Amino acid sequence: MSLIAGNLRVVQQLLDQSGMAWAVCAGAAAHLYGNRRPIQDVDLLVAQGQLNTIVKLLQSAQKAVQFDGQRIIWRGIKVFDDLTLRQNGMVHPYTLDAAMTERRRRLPLLGNQVQTLAPEDVVIHKLLMGRGAEQGKHDLEDVAGIVRRQQLDGAYIAERVKLANAGRISVQLREFGVELGD
Repeated sequence: MSLIAGNLRVVQQLLDQSGMAWAVCAGAAAHLYGNRRPIQDVDLLVAQGQLNTIVKLLQSAQKAVQFDGQRIIWRGIKVFDDLTLRQNGMVHPYTLDAAMTERRRRLPLLGNQVQTLAPEDVVIHKLLMGRGAEQGKHDLEDVAGIVRRQQLDGAYIAERVKLANAGRISVQLREFGVELGD
């Protein structure tokens, strides 16, 4: 088992035992849904305001973590409670809400059964980020892989695009062959 796998198991057990809502997001989620590039780290999204609680959980398990007030970093695992993007004077809210929590899926990742954001939520975040090889990232490549391998709920995506104030990505979604529902 890899170091990240073991660390993921520790964090997963602490979060599950606490009853806290959480989900794998970003590149590791994209890996599960389509784009099978190597996993360098695992990003987790938790409900807003939970980071201090998670720091205490990890510290009570004798884990030394880095915490800058916006994210927790511990040995290949990064935990966020707000991935809201601010771009070109626009704010694109992206936090773990009830709809995202309800659509999570438990999937196998590095030998662990982890809560994972729905592919639709991963696609929206990746399109908002929109980074490519020039930034050393794979957002658009990840979206292409997810769209190829997953049946996406167009109505849910349309709803989430509105909530994220992200109408600008509708054109990109259609270019990737995603039909938005009403």
